[in-house]
Amino acid sequence: MKQLFKQLIIDFHRQSIPIPTPRELELPRLPPNVRKAMVFIGMRRSGKTWSMYQQMQNLMRDGLPQTNLLYINFEDDRLEDIRVSDLHSILDAYFELYPENVDSKDLHFFFDEIHEVSGWEKFIRRLLDSEQMHIYLSGSSAKMLSKEIATSLRGRTITREIFPYNFHEYLIHQQRTYHKNPSSKEKAILLALVQEFIRNGGFPETIGVPPPLHRELLQGYIDTVIYRDIIDRYQVTNSAVLKRFLTHCLQNSSALLSINKLYQSLKSLGYSVSKNSLYEYMNYFEDAYCIFPLNVYHPSQRKSSQKPKKIYPVDQGLITAYGWHQEFRHGARLEATVFSKLRRCCDQLYYYETSDGREIDFLTITATSKIEIIQVTLSLKNGETAEREITALRKAMLELGLKRGTIVTFDEEAVLEYPEGHIECIPSWKFLMTDAGEFK
Repeated sequence: MKQLFKQLIIDFHRQSIPIPTPRELELPRLPPNVRKAMVFIGMRRSGKTWSMYQQMQNLMRDGLPQTNLLYINFEDDRLEDIRVSDLHSILDAYFELYPENVDSKDLHFFFDEIHEVSGWEKFIRRLLDSEQMHIYLSGSSAKMLSKEIATSLRGRTITREIFPYNFHEYLIHQQRTYHKNPSSKEKAILLALVQEFIRNGGFPETIGVPPPLHRELLQGYIDTVIYRDIIDRYQVTNSAVLKRFLTHCLQNSSALLSINKLYQSLKSLGYSVSKNSLYEYMNYFEDAYCIFPLNVYHPSQRKSSQKPKKIYPVDQGLITAYGWHQEFRHGARLEATVFSKLRRCCDQLYYYETSDGREIDFLTITATSKIEIIQVTLSLKNGETAEREITALRKAMLELGLKRGTIVTFDEEAVLEYPEGHIECIPSWKFLMTDAGEFK
């Protein structure tokens, strides 16, 4: 195994490290006495490896030689049978190749998809306890953040979630410049780009790919999640129900999910599955960073848990890949795009239901307990739609004691004044270009 690791290390050092599209990713500089592993976590193909490349490029830009970096991808077919007892051979292989670095305190080891090795956390804990190198890990499962592993690593991790591109990163990837106060021409270009982003999403590999292949790529990602991250990992035997459930979530994104109704529907179609299994499957989807359930806001956690959850995909492009009657899914994609932005930047995120049953798409709570409520709709030009969305916000503002509400539209902007307070209508391109800190 040591010879194989030597070959992997030599191959890595002979290659040029790719230069990725810059991600909005900040890693703290830790003092020498603070020993923590940096963990990159997210769904497959969302850019975890390229985030590692970005950190490597940053280090080399500061003068670090590439030989001070080590990168191992544990999804490499040659490592298929690796055991945790083999991992120490990585150190033997590296220091035999570079004995001059034995006492160096400026080594950076990157272990990609390390969760593929059962018991990996024991090895990492040993490195943190007895070695001096900086350690970076990636994984495609939220189980890397579980209490068991946090206990095993004794809280010695700093985590960064990696999602598909946000709109700002999407523009940078396509080498598009923008201004926060665009001219009419720039605004027209931005609208075309945001429409494309809302339809196709931000998975890096899919950008600019024509529709048939785009759909095929995204469906391939989901198949990998199903078979590699869920069925293989959790030993799921009812794969037909699992796949149908995940497809149901993607085809009904931004809607309320009733496990009981879905259970009854599957039962009527002849599927054999328990309600408990469906709840477990939803946990698996969230573990794999594929589907996120959103709880209703309620002071009572028990009452909140009894209400149906809204469901959103990690990326709005998945709605397109699994949707039908696409003209009816524009609103769901816009709402999922807004969710994705809020999911990344808000301390607490919920939906809200007024006392008379009206739904507010999003309620956010900051670390200082500041509450914001946000409604999402393609347009307010239709009188019935405008009345429905505005009435719901006014009712929520009254119940929550708020003086401000927000409606995100595709391309409408206004400030509406009411006795309860003011409602700001924000076009999607402006909302998506707003700094994350403005929503905290």
